[in-house]
Amino acid sequence: MRYPYYPYFPVVLDILHSRAAEQVLDAPCGTGWLGDNLHATARRSVELDGVGLWEFPEAGGGYREVTEHDLETPLSLNRQYDAAVCCEAIHLVTNPGVLVDSLRRALRPGGTVVITTPNTWYFRSRLQFLLRGFHSGFRPMVGRQRGQDYITYFPWSYPQLHLLLSHYGYVDITLHEVDEVKPKRLLEHLLALPSRLYYRRRIKRAESEEARQFWREAARDQSVHGRWLVVSARRPVEDMTA
Repeated sequence: MRYPYYPYFPVVLDILHSRAAEQVLDAPCGTGWLGDNLHATARRSVELDGVGLWEFPEAGGGYREVTEHDLETPLSLNRQYDAAVCCEAIHLVTNPGVLVDSLRRALRPGGTVVITTPNTWYFRSRLQFLLRGFHSGFRPMVGRQRGQDYITYFPWSYPQLHLLLSHYGYVDITLHEVDEVKPKRLLEHLLALPSRLYYRRRIKRAESEEARQFWREAARDQSVHGRWLVVSARRPVEDMTA
């Protein structure tokens, strides 16, 4: 295996299979974990294209074609997809809005985007931000160079991803469960009690079912305690913009 295993892998695969995605875009594709696993678990024929910049899958890794492109700039593709997957990248780009909008345009109306990213809402990360000024996994860029070092720009939580996806017109924004221990420590559970009470009040006072559903998702253990976020959303069926 050319890449480490992460607990979001089966979640992404399950979403693609449940949506019966036959044309899939993997952006960025990295060294190709999705190509290796999607065809092996698919129950129907799947065509997978990749977009990469510094890392690429090996030949024969399950991709129909792989395009070299910097995701800091808008994508220009000659086809639309049933699903677009963006794993562990949205926190590494300086223009996340450009990336999210490009993925929406790459989808057919009704198509699904799947985004994974580290969750910075869990309490160890919050505590590190309080004490150090940086979330867990984030640090200054001093002494590091883009394209050579792992550089994290934006910390994400479920509410922040929901805000970004809503802004760019996505609907059916859903937080998916990842198989991990939540929370890992009793102290985290205790520290979360004030947040739990706050979420409960927001759910009770919500003025619409849409708002109520948002606060239910934000209150889930995956949002509050999970180390990973896997969020899916759809391009509206009626969205016919280019």
